[in-house]
Amino acid sequence: MNRAKTENRTVEELKGALEHLEYEVWMLWSLANILAADDQGKSVIHNALLESFLIHTRILIEFLYKDEPYKDNVRASQYFTPDSSWESIRPPKTKLLNKTEGDTHKYLAHFTHTRSQKEKPRWSYIKIANDIKAVLQVFRENLPGDFTKESNV
Repeated sequence: MNRAKTENRTVEELKGALEHLEYEVWMLWSLANILAADDQGKSVIHNALLESFLIHTRILIEFLYKDEPYKDNVRASQYFTPDSSWESIRPPKTKLLNKTEGDTHKYLAHFTHTRSQKEKPRWSYIKIANDIKAVLQVFRENLPGDFTKESNV
């Protein structure tokens, strides 16, 4: 486990990462809409879609909010300078995103006792996606000029 400070990246590396950010956002929205349309929760396919949605949710929350990432992780803060830091302009994490992040750790990313001790969460797919969308909008609106042409986020 390497929790060294995130490496400084070149503008070209960060531009390349924006393509992958677009994929994460596209998957999040696609899965949120599929799950919201058919929230029966009784099939393997439903569970696979839910787990995929939660993985993309976790990736985007960490991209937007993690301040001490692993060395190789891409973070929103890498696109800004100390003079116009991401932390100073990003919206606070909503209660729903805080809960979703915690529940994702307990019910998906880690094998925990919480799974058997508590009722499983009810995931608000569209609300979660909307909360992330609002923060991504702030990110997009404030991206420095070097990156604005590459981003469709």
